[in-house]
Parts: sequence; C-alpha cells; structure tokens
Amino acid sequence: MKRSIAFLVLALAAILPSCIPSLHPLYSEDKLVFREEIIGEWKNSEETWSFSKGDGKYYELVFSDKDEQSEFKAHLVRLGDHYFFDFYNTKNRCTDDDGMAIAPMLATHSFAKVVFGQNDMKLYFFDIEWLEKLFEQRKIRIKHEVMEEDIIVLTAPTAELQEFVRKYAEEEQAFLSPTHITR
Repeated sequence: MKRSIAFLVLALAAILPSCIPSLHPLYSEDKLVFREEIIGEWKNSEETWSFSKGDGKYYELVFSDKDEQSEFKAHLVRLGDHYFFDFYNTKNRCTDDDGMAIAPMLATHSFAKVVFGQNDMKLYFFDIEWLEKLFEQRKIRIKHEVMEEDIIVLTAPTAELQEFVRKYAEEEQAFLSPTHITR
C-alpha cells in the first residue's frame, strides 16, 4: 500500500510543478468560492490549463504539457485574503478489471496559492524542501506520514490544513517560484 501511495505521489509530482500530497481536502463548504472568469484555457510556454465548470462548486481541469495530460477536480478556496486551488486527480483509480488492482493508487489532494491578475494567474506551489526543514527542526506539528523514498503525505483533517495554509500564506520561503499562466 505504501508503495502505491509513493508511486502516485511521484506521478503527481511529475505532472504538477510541485505538490505536497494530502489525504484530506483543503476545502470545506463554507470556504469554497467559484469565479466564472477562471473558466477557459490558460497557457504558458510549456503547459495548458483548461478549466470548465463542474457539476458542483468546482472546476474540471485538464492539465497538459508536451508529455502527458491529466484530469483534476479543482476547488477554489478562500482563506482570509488569499485564494488557493485544491487539486484532486480524478483518473488515478483502479477498477476490478484494471491490471493496477494488485497495486491500487490512492488519489490525493494538492494545493497551490493563486494570485489573480487582469488576464493571468500565478500559482504558487508549496516548497517541499521548506516543509521538510520545518519538520526536521520541529517547528510545525501538522499531522503527516513519511512514506518510502522520504515522501511526505499530509494526514491532517481539513480544519488543520486550512489553519496551516493560512498561517504560511504570506511567507515567501514557503512557496516555489510561481507558475504563470495567461489567457
């Protein structure tokens, strides 16, 4: 089972710029927002992010780069003055007739702070090395597991995740350089 989670995390890391996987979502019903202006195609020189309206208060996201394409549910979360996307991979599942049934993959959530411009968005993914240093220095206590290959998976419930993300939302060192996408 741990090997399956590690495989999924590595697969997600290859697709998204950087992600810290979480078993629980960042969103709760009271923190969800929907902005119509997100719907459409966003690009940079390497990636395409196509957002469409989902059946609920979320977006269907098709993310593609030169090598692969993935599908996500993307929930927009407002925590204080900041917005975050919660990405949930919708295709990394196995079925009884799937060859992957012997090693099922567990879909996880990942988060990115998003800053909206006139016709652009900047997505700031958390820096995994920053998080690892905080754990090593015992400066944070958010619930997590360290999997094979030293992969950190957050296991904290939604309320604790929201508190953690809100606390570090303005700390520049917590995030990697932004992924900049435009219309």
